[in-house]
Amino acid sequence: MKFLHLVKNTPLTVTSKFVLLAFLLAFMVRVNAQNINSGFGDTSSAIEERLVQLAWQGPEVQKMAHQIKIDEYQLRAAQNVWMNLLAFNINYNEFTFNNTQTSTYVYPRYNLGITIPLGTIFSRTAVKSAKENIEIGKDNTELIKRTLREQVLTAYKQYLAYGQLIAIQSALVNDVQTQAAQVEEKFRSGSVSLDLYTNAQKNDNVEKAALVNLKLQQDIKKLELEKLIGVKLDSVLKK
Repeated sequence: MKFLHLVKNTPLTVTSKFVLLAFLLAFMVRVNAQNINSGFGDTSSAIEERLVQLAWQGPEVQKMAHQIKIDEYQLRAAQNVWMNLLAFNINYNEFTFNNTQTSTYVYPRYNLGITIPLGTIFSRTAVKSAKENIEIGKDNTELIKRTLREQVLTAYKQYLAYGQLIAIQSALVNDVQTQAAQVEEKFRSGSVSLDLYTNAQKNDNVEKAALVNLKLQQDIKKLELEKLIGVKLDSVLKK
């Protein structure tokens, strides 16, 4: 199927094609983003779910897991801090040696005592604060996971959208190349003007440049996605 039949091209038609491609890309990205927001708890394919799971194994989530561990250790320390404040006292009663058998009172030889900081026991502010830090860590982890899910799915859908645009543009390039070759042949035989030949070559180069740009944008989006998941995208797609 041919997308364009040109004998004469003008700069206006070239601009229109660029605008059409840009609009198509923006529309596809918007639709994909709406699909993500409307179905956040569910991915559309097993590949997308694998990509999300890989992103969740990345350093951002792991960093929060380590921070939660630290907060749990601090909670334990806060729960046990009162034990560090206990004071154990022992005194030797010297009056026991001096007492005679006829003494009316018998004093204990040793005096034992323990000091318990009641204020620390009844005031559990440090413990409550440590518990709140753990909850904050859990909330931050969930927020990071949601953000990563959105970023991964958006990047992957944009990557696929660029692939579709590349297919469309490739077909357009082939069509324009064929027409440019026909115009060139006619120009050599003298049946078309120099302006027509020049415009045909210009349009050919413009469409080729647009194809190169689309491939570049897809490669950049692929790199962004691989940064999020930590592995090559091809290794995930092959599974």
